[in-house]
Amino acid sequence: MKKSQKPIGIVVYRGPSLIDQKPIIVVATGVWNKTENKKIGDMIQFWILRRDIAPILASKLGEDYSICGDCKHRDFGSCYVNLCHGPFGIYDAFHRDRYINFEPYMIKYFIGKSLRVGAYGDPAAVPLDIWDMFCNVAKNHTGYTHQWKKGNPELKNLFMASVDNAEEKNQAQLEGWRTFRIRLSESDSIGNTEFVCPASQEGGRKSSCGDCGACNGLMGWPHYRNPTILIHGGGATGYKVKRFAEGMKKKRNKKKWKREFIKV
Repeated sequence: MKKSQKPIGIVVYRGPSLIDQKPIIVVATGVWNKTENKKIGDMIQFWILRRDIAPILASKLGEDYSICGDCKHRDFGSCYVNLCHGPFGIYDAFHRDRYINFEPYMIKYFIGKSLRVGAYGDPAAVPLDIWDMFCNVAKNHTGYTHQWKKGNPELKNLFMASVDNAEEKNQAQLEGWRTFRIRLSESDSIGNTEFVCPASQEGGRKSSCGDCGACNGLMGWPHYRNPTILIHGGGATGYKVKRFAEGMKKKRNKKKWKREFIKV
């Protein structure tokens, strides 16, 4: 980094993915400036990326498995994250040397702040002690994992099991997780242990993620129930919603639903 440039984020981890041992990085942004995303609010965001392959290419090659694992949205092409925006910008800035490496004294920047763990990527790819370090000094945090079936069970202390139907919700809760469930339509009933995400459109935008902070695993139990939200994304056409609905239908019918990746 040039001396005249100010850092725009902090690299808090670089090392092997716990999912497949391939090289990844974790970058914290919003440390010195506020996010413009009103739904999220004022939160420091952690981005989990392949260190050696740009996000869009990693997705096409299937190399995003390192940071997404077996998330259905990765296979269906229904992930709410637009890879051309945040992830690509983070990756590009990393390779332009715009970030500084985390040093112990920098923990002061995270004390009393709201954290969004996994603005892109699954926190299960990263050693748990990294998340413990930051979440234990924060005001609150949010985080979700699709690896709840086979990842580190201790993740449930900090993060929500990201589930895609009522069956998964019931299974995860029986295994001791709090859940964050995606619903396909308003006719998909809300369970007795669930509540509508207050930062969502259907929840009336009553709060931001940073102010709510309910998606913090067992740290919020029993004070919080389990959030649920209508699937969204893809603009006016809702193409991501359609992709997810089609993928779930194929999966229920045991048809092919895995995405074909470019072979090199």
